[in-house]
Amino acid sequence: MSMARRDWYCEDVLTGGLDVRRVFEDDLVLAFHHPRPVAEVHVVVVPKSHVSGLMDEAALDGDLLTSMVRAVQQTATSTGLLDGRGFYVRANAAAPGVTPHMHWHVIGPGAGADWPETGSKI
Repeated sequence: MSMARRDWYCEDVLTGGLDVRRVFEDDLVLAFHHPRPVAEVHVVVVPKSHVSGLMDEAALDGDLLTSMVRAVQQTATSTGLLDGRGFYVRANAAAPGVTPHMHWHVIGPGAGADWPETGSKI
């Protein structure tokens, strides 16, 4: 019997159970500094409503995607990622062990393109 993966975004972050440092927030999206960063800048962007992942039909909502991209833009601007060194936006869609809630990682220089390493849960 397999256990369902825990959605810590819905259960902890969005309920306020886990205090996070917010970078961007609107009615649809929250962007916050990752509690275990892999680079100096590591922000997670999540929908406030439950969307199980990129393959979920709800991920196609235009207003949601606009807010997600706006959060990435605000993150890049407010955290200094526009200094010419580049940054990654990573969606761990359908990866084993990944939290079952659509989320994008905005990662500055310091983490390789192959992040996350095997065994990472977030």
